[in-house]
Amino acid sequence: MRLLNSTTLEFREFFGSDIPEYTILSHRWGSDEASFQDFERGLEHTREGFSKIEKCCQMSLYHGVKWTWIDTCCIDKKSSAELTEAINSMYNWYKNAKSCYVHLADVLWENHTYELHRASIERFHRSVWFTRGWTLQELLAPRFVSFYDGNWRFIGIKDDLVYEISSITGIEPEYLQDKERSEEPRPCIQSPDCRGHMPEFRFKASGHIRVGTSVATKMSWASKRRTSRVEDTAYCLLGLFNVNMPLLYGEGRKAFTRLQHEIIKQTDDDSIFAWTTDQANLYTGMLANWPTDFMKSKHVQRRGPVRTKRAPITITNQGIELPITWRVWSILSKETSVITVMLDCGVCGPKGFHNVGLKLTNVWGDFIWQRIGANCLNPEQNVSWYNPLDPTETMAKPIASAYSELEKKFARTPEERVHGLRAVMVLSEGSTSEWSHSLVLSGANAL
Repeated sequence: MRLLNSTTLEFREFFGSDIPEYTILSHRWGSDEASFQDFERGLEHTREGFSKIEKCCQMSLYHGVKWTWIDTCCIDKKSSAELTEAINSMYNWYKNAKSCYVHLADVLWENHTYELHRASIERFHRSVWFTRGWTLQELLAPRFVSFYDGNWRFIGIKDDLVYEISSITGIEPEYLQDKERSEEPRPCIQSPDCRGHMPEFRFKASGHIRVGTSVATKMSWASKRRTSRVEDTAYCLLGLFNVNMPLLYGEGRKAFTRLQHEIIKQTDDDSIFAWTTDQANLYTGMLANWPTDFMKSKHVQRRGPVRTKRAPITITNQGIELPITWRVWSILSKETSVITVMLDCGVCGPKGFHNVGLKLTNVWGDFIWQRIGANCLNPEQNVSWYNPLDPTETMAKPIASAYSELEKKFARTPEERVHGLRAVMVLSEGSTSEWSHSLVLSGANAL
């Protein structure tokens, strides 16, 4: 990790446990930033962005910290290896910083009168910083975050501005507060009558994401954010999901598909499939095309009140293998050949906890199926769901019978009937240069 000495403005590299205490800057890049090469050539003073570096170093010294890290000058971006290491490490760098200074260049903060204060709050809400992809991790990862306006006037710390930030970003306050959280189970606050559901804890403290935070929820945080380069939409989320992968600038939107592959390798969270799209094309693949597909998935929580045993999700040379043993929920009609698959995730609503259902339709023969949507992403959606594994449900027997008929249709041997069905997403070249995704239902031992 290359750090900048706040007094001498000289660089020094540190490794592992030798990394000293440091502060870190979060900002939106301007058109004339001072780079690492500018410092090497002694031209840093000629750049407009140098004043921002000087001010950050002054703030660091004021708080008694000798070293600081600034992304514009502390990374040699001409080295692809160094850039890859930095992007894969950046979340942890922000998390481990003693303090993060957020510089909002497009905000003027004045609070001498009530009217000026309200105008300042409005400018704070409109800051472009809250719309950028990279600043999501810079908001969530550090324990202590302080905000400054374009003239480096102090605005406030994250804990004091938590409700303003929540209304701007759509991220609930509990994800933003820097407070130790008890590990005692607590009842579901969204639905008191939610039978059998205990939501897992999401954060122990700001910057420490617990495993209970669903993939869909975190994706929803990024759904309205933008990056200058297409690939950075995926790369800026690496730390948020605790995954690592090489950077391949030029791959375009494939970067987001690769990100989802890496997430699937490290988690059994079904909410990665709990997304929807408003695109005209009815048929979609198992994976989302872009974070915007998760815009309506904010309330999806991982794990339902009834968990099903199944083989793990794997990525094969045919695509993503999604076993759905005992998870085919119902057959809507034989004419349309639409089925709904229960996922181990859901939302809390007026009627309690509902699992998200993945709707699939038959497009060719008995084995080729495609996704056509997801049900029950909205907690206010009043949908009746029935679980064939829950004996208290009145529709258990009819749906179990329907599942049995579906199983007989596809399973060819007794062994396959025991293992149930599995779904496989295969890649087939479409009519355009993009890849289209199909869902194949086949016997458990078909691969």
